Amino acid sequence: MTKLIRLLLLVGCCLSTATVAEAQISTSGGIPDETLLNRYGLTLSWWGRSIIDGKRDTVLFVTADEQNIYMQSSSGILTTFNGETGRQLWSTLVGSPDQRGFPATTNDEQLLVTGGMQIYSFNKDTGDLLWQLRSPEHPSASPSINESQVAIGAIDGSVFAFDLRKVRELHDERMLPRWTHLAQMWRFKTPLATVSPPIFTGETIVFASEQGIVYGLFSENKKLKFQFETDVRIETPLGSSREEILIISEDSRLFCINKDNGRTRWTFSSGAPMRSPARVIGQQVFVAPTREGMSCIHLKTGLLLWEQPRAIEFVAASETRVYASDLNGNLLILNRGTGEKIGQLQLRHFNKRINNERTDRIYLANESGMVLAIREIGSEYPSFHLYPERRPILPLLVPEEGEEPPMKDGAVKAVAPADEEAKENPFEN
Repeated sequence: MTKLIRLLLLVGCCLSTATVAEAQISTSGGIPDETLLNRYGLTLSWWGRSIIDGKRDTVLFVTADEQNIYMQSSSGILTTFNGETGRQLWSTLVGSPDQRGFPATTNDEQLLVTGGMQIYSFNKDTGDLLWQLRSPEHPSASPSINESQVAIGAIDGSVFAFDLRKVRELHDERMLPRWTHLAQMWRFKTPLATVSPPIFTGETIVFASEQGIVYGLFSENKKLKFQFETDVRIETPLGSSREEILIISEDSRLFCINKDNGRTRWTFSSGAPMRSPARVIGQQVFVAPTREGMSCIHLKTGLLLWEQPRAIEFVAASETRVYASDLNGNLLILNRGTGEKIGQLQLRHFNKRINNERTDRIYLANESGMVLAIREIGSEYPSFHLYPERRPILPLLVPEEGEEPPMKDGAVKAVAPADEEAKENPFEN
């Protein structure tokens, strides 16, 4: 009996040692081990560190668009990386140190950042200051920008729209931010604070009030186009796709409405509060009700496709996979069609995670300023989800006579019957 107990203890020690060894090999100096990533068809694209004062500073916000990664620290330092190469493009102190701010927002050329009452616009590739506005009231969320306007939501319920051309003229004449009011196009007042950045869509601008009302206005003259009302408050930021607005109300319901006319397409009830905005990838909507895991819903019908009880936060998605966080900070790898777990990576130290609706890249960061970029093996060029037309046109390399065309790393040559049609991604239709 004594020998049996000793044998069991020895086996237990060996298993414990193996578990510790696996945990240690998963990170090397905080960077995931490439062998472990490769096991799940992933690779570390790059890693970097933002400019930060390690003694008193922490990373507050990490955001991304199709080109760059933007890291904002608690002291107001903004660091920009190229999303594909990891090259640090520029860094700057936005406004005065330790001012209240919100996550950065961008369009094709400009990056907007708030610092107290000030709105700063930078060339997102060079860091040059393009202009600076003073918000008439304290902002309640990040500003929004399109090709012709800047919109700012405020804590008093106001939404202000500014003419971008006039803003640039005033900046060139060195009249900003003092004469900001000369560029103001209109002001629209709602009962309570706006809960998220206004959304530009064509000739319409859409925003929500905490009172539970979503407004759709003509962006040029603030004429009311539609008004959508819920029965309770709205405190979760709006989600959106190319044609839809996703609204989460405090009674645990998700509404999908048309961007142009506000008509309800469908309603989904989760049975639990949803504190993060709905994320849209192709024809799938991802929401994470509190303590209920993550749900995948069909964008056009509102039907529940699958549930994954371990996932609590959407991180990224490729054509066949979804990446999500669990309660322990692990990065879950899920089958996009069924929600079944494929594997997980122990990356709890990287707790700042971009909810990437733009591309298939996985971006993770921590409060001390380290950022990682992970991609699937063979995916040298990112897939663009929200704006596929923004993907750069790649040169077509024509092979010489008798040569095989070049293939991506990790690709497998397949021979199909001549009459077989190319299959489309089933999740995009």
